[in-house]
Amino acid sequence: MAFRPRWWAASFLAAWLVAPVSQARLDWAAFEQYQPAAQLLRFNTASASTAGTLMIWPEQGQTHYWLPMATYWQQRGWDFIVLQPDPAQQSFNPASEQPTAQQRQWQEQTATRLSDVLAGLESSPPLLVVAQGSAALWYQQLVDSTALPPPQALVLLDALPVPSAEQQMLAMSLARSPYPVLDIYSRPDSPLAWHNQRRRRQQLGSRGKTDYLVQHFAAPGMLEKQMASWLIRLGWLPFPPSAPDYLKEQLKEQRHETGISGSQNPGTGDNTARPGLRAPLAKP
Repeated sequence: MAFRPRWWAASFLAAWLVAPVSQARLDWAAFEQYQPAAQLLRFNTASASTAGTLMIWPEQGQTHYWLPMATYWQQRGWDFIVLQPDPAQQSFNPASEQPTAQQRQWQEQTATRLSDVLAGLESSPPLLVVAQGSAALWYQQLVDSTALPPPQALVLLDALPVPSAEQQMLAMSLARSPYPVLDIYSRPDSPLAWHNQRRRRQQLGSRGKTDYLVQHFAAPGMLEKQMASWLIRLGWLPFPPSAPDYLKEQLKEQRHETGISGSQNPGTGDNTARPGLRAPLAKP
């Protein structure tokens, strides 16, 4: 189903996207794609088969870039899922060694909610997860604890925990992740970004992880293109027909040298995406 919000919902969305977050809230129920039981918006591709699934876990209180991306990914054969953020994810401490009963209960409920979402996905197409802000900490924790199956790739946006323990926790988790990670910062020169990057570089160096890339946030309308460009490098998306041959050869050599494997050929156009070598998704 294409991204077609009702006209008044679209007008509301346009105003909401440019208004300060503290002054506007998205009415999720205004969209026909809203699934209240799972607390998410789901935009299925119109293609006969699904090339992949992009699942976004946003941060409440950070800029919402996600809904305008739906059509972009649908046109490329991807299902597009936006989870409704939960204020509790900013209230609890993921690095706590003795979490409260309320925190444990919330984590269990969140794991069940996401497990049900992932269990409904097809087994062969890849899963790309985008985690914004504190969602990165919780998602990595759920994957590390095997409460959720790992994705085939992960994108972070402004995942900048403030406490030192949380910075270290996320850095260690990313360094041992067996999947590629794209780490995007809107303000990479800020002190908070510098501290987080330093910890991640230390852990990445000690683990020898090579499929990790840091990028600066280009612009709101360019974020999906940044992500798509990264997936082309991984072999998940085909090269645009206009891409020069030398660039295709360079990227093929880089994939061979780093051992990065692509997924099934998601999309149409130049058929240069490589077959997937990762295990299919399974319900934990």
